[in-house]
Amino acid sequence: MEIKIIYKKINKLGEGPLYDEIKDLIYWVDIENKKIYASKTFEEKITHIDMPEMVSAVFLTNKEEIIASAGHSLYLIDSGKKLKKLAEIENDVNTRFNDGKVSPDGLIIVGTMDLNQKRPIGSLYSFNGKIFKKILKKMTISNGLAWNTKKKIFYIIDSPTKKVMSYEYDRIMNLKYAGIAADLNNEEGVPDGMTIDKEGMLWIAMWGGGKVIRWDPDENKKLIEIKVPAKKTSSCNFGDRDLKTLFITSADSPDDLGGSLFAVKTEYEGTYSYRFDVNNISF
Repeated sequence: MEIKIIYKKINKLGEGPLYDEIKDLIYWVDIENKKIYASKTFEEKITHIDMPEMVSAVFLTNKEEIIASAGHSLYLIDSGKKLKKLAEIENDVNTRFNDGKVSPDGLIIVGTMDLNQKRPIGSLYSFNGKIFKKILKKMTISNGLAWNTKKKIFYIIDSPTKKVMSYEYDRIMNLKYAGIAADLNNEEGVPDGMTIDKEGMLWIAMWGGGKVIRWDPDENKKLIEIKVPAKKTSSCNFGDRDLKTLFITSADSPDDLGGSLFAVKTEYEGTYSYRFDVNNISF
């Protein structure tokens, strides 16, 4: 599978690729430069939104607006790039929001991380439009998320553990531990962002490993490895009209193509991202 460079060394800390099939747009964030990028798939034209804090994830909605997590807050962003703060968790100077996605039942699920990446002071939260609810505690770097809706299994990464954990979940994201889906201690790098394909296989970006791996969570084994010309490979997600193109973000590095947005055409079909209903928002 051939890797293509879509935007070369554009990010300081690229993360969170997200495909909007209605607009045929690929979103991603540059956390440290506080920017959200959007681009028509494989086109040179690119737009960005400046954020007031380090932005960690973008969420699609059922309308024109998008939502973003930044700092300790969620922001609603309209088509004119106007921001409105929706909600804020307790502002801890030692943490910030990190990876997040919308659940199959329409909740925003977003985690926090220790800024020093050492202590388990982060948590995973759900947001229903009115309140945050803490659904997992004692995480150091809450990271990649994915759902297998057929098996009702939720996957989550706490990067320093080098494991993907699995949980049974219900409509409101009550979680019941279901075991280790991926033990990556023998892999170079640590697991960062993650997505899932239609076959239920996980695609995991390995930060420091310069690769994305396709993993069978039932057998706990690697199926495919895609080398990326960026050691700090950060996240991945499927996009394009047939959902077979894997978009890969990375962080800047002077020694390689880190900071670029990559794409690789695969034979596997991804899944659409879920959307949050803005009618549920209560200001």
